[in-house]
Formats: sequence, C-alpha cells, structure tokens
Amino acid sequence: MKKSMLITEITEKTGLPKNEVEIIVNSMLDSITEALKAREAVSFIGFGSFVPVKKNAREIYIPGTSKKVQVAEKYGIRFKPSKKLKSIIEGE
Repeated sequence: MKKSMLITEITEKTGLPKNEVEIIVNSMLDSITEALKAREAVSFIGFGSFVPVKKNAREIYIPGTSKKVQVAEKYGIRFKPSKKLKSIIEGE
C-alpha cells in the first residue's frame, strides 16, 4: 500500500476531506521521523514498535575480489510487530 492509497482509504472510512487526511498522515510521518532521528523508539499498542538500532563500524569484503572496505558506524531502524499484529497476519 502506498501513502496515497492509505490517504484514500482513511478518507473513505472517516468521511473527512482528503486534504485534511493528507495533512494528518504527513504530520504523523514527520513526527515518527523526528522521534527516530532523536534515537527514540516509537510504539503503537496493538501494531508494533519502530526502534533505532546502532550498527557498529566494521570491515567487509567486496564480492568477487579480495578487497576489504571499512564501513562506518550508522543507525538503522528495526520494526517489531506486536503479538496482536502477528496473530492477525498469521490468521489466528
């Protein structure tokens, strides 16, 4: 599902104007982004959590060569689904 499809679906379910729903969705995504940028976890009860994770600097090999490259430390994001979401997806 794309963001535009999500906005359309919320508009149909709530009866709110599309431009207002778009503002709400964009604001929500901006807030989540800012929290993750500040290295804060974002949790939605019954849905799951977005957690920033630190990936340490390391040395990797380039496939097909024996050349080593140093990869800098960086942060990634991990999503952990809730038990409720897992059971819904698994069809229980």
